[in-house]
Amino acid sequence: MQKSLVFIVSVFFFWGFVAASNDILIPVFKEHLQLEQWQSQMIAFAFYVAYTLGSLGYLLLNSIRKRDLIAEIGFGKALSIGLWVSALGTLLFIPAANNGSFALLLAGLIVVGIGFSLQQTVANPLTIRLGTPETGSQRLSLAGGINNLGTTLGPLLLSFAIFGSAGGDAAPEMDIAAVKIPYIILGAFFVLFGLIFWRNEMGK
Repeated sequence: MQKSLVFIVSVFFFWGFVAASNDILIPVFKEHLQLEQWQSQMIAFAFYVAYTLGSLGYLLLNSIRKRDLIAEIGFGKALSIGLWVSALGTLLFIPAANNGSFALLLAGLIVVGIGFSLQQTVANPLTIRLGTPETGSQRLSLAGGINNLGTTLGPLLLSFAIFGSAGGDAAPEMDIAAVKIPYIILGAFFVLFGLIFWRNEMGK
């Protein structure tokens, strides 16, 4: 049970890490792709609107199938699907950086956000299920704290990976291809954790 909770709160860390790291991408892509101000702000907008798209897509899928996907396949497998969708989004950062493509960047962020939408639909109730109902709020508080830790560390780690320091002053001299590495690593974690949850029947 404790091991399952560790894996779950790690997913909360991913959410905070990626959401806060988007602030690093805005000045980087604005500089290297010569974006207008409104275009650079689309980076954050695209990521968060993806949550709405994911929720609506999930409701539509359940409506068409006339049964609930999560209830049918289980919490663990549903969480895996969300992680793998996000992993697919991180792969789009490779051609986005290679080609300097703003459209692919936005597409990657949208796909990552859609995956996060499904993950959050699953992870919050699953966190409560991993133990007694009386202590469910404590587990959610712990997960929220880990999410805040990801929000704090995300920009610092991404800045170090891209710029070689904790600050962003070197952004104009940075090769935009450096963006690929941290997102490839992040995608690998999504795939790995997806495999772990797929094999674990937690929440059934």
